[in-house]
Amino acid sequence: MSNLNEKATRAASRYLEHRGYDILEEGRASPAGTSDVIATEGDTLVFVDVKARRDTDAGFPSEFPTAAERTRREMIAPAYLAGHDLGEMPVRFDNIAMVVAGEDRALLRHHIGCLSAEAGLRIPEPLLEAA
Repeated sequence: MSNLNEKATRAASRYLEHRGYDILEEGRASPAGTSDVIATEGDTLVFVDVKARRDTDAGFPSEFPTAAERTRREMIAPAYLAGHDLGEMPVRFDNIAMVVAGEDRALLRHHIGCLSAEAGLRIPEPLLEAA
């Protein structure tokens, strides 16, 4: 993991803790892939991917996962659950996109439920106007 990714993951964990999440693990590797942060929010298990950039030239990293990222993330959750006796609890997938704005500063976007049905139905504005 690069230094930027490590710092971004720690910053995302601090942000989530501040928002009331309980952090279970960071950088959890499995045969299916790695989850940057695994946390609980109330009774919900949350798998968070963190993407960061060093500057604002290209704006925020994409908040929306590709089909391959979705498949990877959907395989990580059962692998994690198989090794932990958490009972029955809802599972959610979030993204945190971050742009470093200074030595100890960053701007971030927290996309809650990025794999939910509603996230897949988002239509860009220009397409709405053309319809």
